[in-house]
Amino acid sequence: MKLDLMKLFDGYVRNYHTLNLTIHHGRHSFTMTEIEYFSRLGSMIGYLPFTEDTCNGTYRAMDMTWWDRFDGDYWHDFVLHLERENVFKKDVETLEKLFDEREPVPQNVMGIMNVKNTSRIDELIEEAQNRCKIHNALLIFRTNSIDNNKGYFDEVHAYLLNKNTVKKTKIAYVSEIAGTLYMHFEPSLDKKVN
Repeated sequence: MKLDLMKLFDGYVRNYHTLNLTIHHGRHSFTMTEIEYFSRLGSMIGYLPFTEDTCNGTYRAMDMTWWDRFDGDYWHDFVLHLERENVFKKDVETLEKLFDEREPVPQNVMGIMNVKNTSRIDELIEEAQNRCKIHNALLIFRTNSIDNNKGYFDEVHAYLLNKNTVKKTKIAYVSEIAGTLYMHFEPSLDKKVN
């Protein structure tokens, strides 16, 4: 089942304020809360989510997965593999987790990473294009705008990939009201890549 990953990103942006993350929360809170958001979302749309899933001990731990059905012996339809990373120096490792060869192969992958700047995003997208063999992959990068002095990541860049091709990109912006963080789009920033 191919998911509309960019639509999932839209929901993530529009509902971010409901996570109640603030400028006072630490990195671990962001990771756990965002993974829980996608786990609940998977349940609400009918999938079976697992955190720290190892595919019955045959693969290294994945932050979160969605599966479609279980026949009593075997899980079928590996719908989504999600990784969430805060540590800058683990960005390439996150791409390895998402894109290395394995069985079963997820139908969709999503990675959410904190990165220092947009130059690093460009490097990681190039690396992802070299590694990605998945038809539907979404990479979300939380970063700082050039003049950010706010103390939190204020830009969120999303890249939809089909194997080695970037199909679509979006940018969301992070602001805070009374310390609570929320995301929003600016109307002209949604663009399709041919």
